[in-house]
Amino acid sequence: MARGLSWSNTAGIHQTNWRENKEVLIGQNGTQNGVEKDYILPANQWLLGIWEPVRDSLDDYLVSDEVQANEGKHNLKSSWVQCANLFFPFRYDPHMRYMLRSFLKRELNLDISTIDAVELEYAAPGRLAPKHLLNERGKRGSGQTSPDIAILFSCVDGSSGIYLIENKYTEHHFYGCSAAKKTISKEHLQQGLKPNPDSTRCRNVKGLVDNPSGYCHQIAWGRKYWSILADSIEKDAWRSLPYCPAFRDGYQLLRQQALAQGIAESGLFEYVYSGVTFDERNTELVQCLSDLGRSDFTTDWPKLFNDNSKVRFHSFTHQDFVSWISRSRSTYIREWSKYVKERYDY
Repeated sequence: MARGLSWSNTAGIHQTNWRENKEVLIGQNGTQNGVEKDYILPANQWLLGIWEPVRDSLDDYLVSDEVQANEGKHNLKSSWVQCANLFFPFRYDPHMRYMLRSFLKRELNLDISTIDAVELEYAAPGRLAPKHLLNERGKRGSGQTSPDIAILFSCVDGSSGIYLIENKYTEHHFYGCSAAKKTISKEHLQQGLKPNPDSTRCRNVKGLVDNPSGYCHQIAWGRKYWSILADSIEKDAWRSLPYCPAFRDGYQLLRQQALAQGIAESGLFEYVYSGVTFDERNTELVQCLSDLGRSDFTTDWPKLFNDNSKVRFHSFTHQDFVSWISRSRSTYIREWSKYVKERYDY
């Protein structure tokens, strides 16, 4: 990383250089939120930021599975696109599935026999869908808790598991709670939801733990995060916090934890994991909960939950993942490895 530059700026320079080296629509910049950058493609050319062998299949997948891709997918720094480049190819190629199985066997310390599915913007069917489990309104990829990646697997002993993963590239946190704001989004207003009348409640964690319905505005919105997580939080650890973890930087972590806990309580899977995959150079992300007294989310987040939690929290870096998969002699994997190493400097 260049001296004095943030990780996000460094990544922007790398993506610009990659675009120039590959001569991708040189001189035809796009905009995002009214801002033009050299690492932003025209919106209708976003697929040029996807590894070519999976462009058509990814485009078809979004339509057939009714997945809403991120609006910023034409930005070469997009974590959504980076996620697709890293993980979507594992849906199809048997050599990639074999390597993914071996990676998860090592990471999760499970005797995994098969990778049964790899999904983007995951939403379980039926009663385990976010709209039922969490009482959220939206669809896969928009307006609901849809983990960036879900890996479903089976073990040698016949047990099954699911690993829900949030993918981060340059983002420096997990965003703040949408119900903590005095001014809410147009989308929430259209749903008839009311702004938070007193966001200072978010800083009274003792009150929140003892009386969630009196302190959490998400409950007023009908969300079920607290009803799912209430028995699994480590109350003493929460009471020591200066504010709710979801208030500023841990909102996505909390929502995914609730989704995973709800799925775990269904009994459908013997193993349920929630976690994050991220770029090891993104130290801002790792330290994003520091104001809570938690200097490393990878080790400190699971300490907020007790033994009643049926969810195991586990994270890994993109560098470690790519390094492991790239051990394969498969021609397909070598082509993929070459692409992601050039594209993301892995």
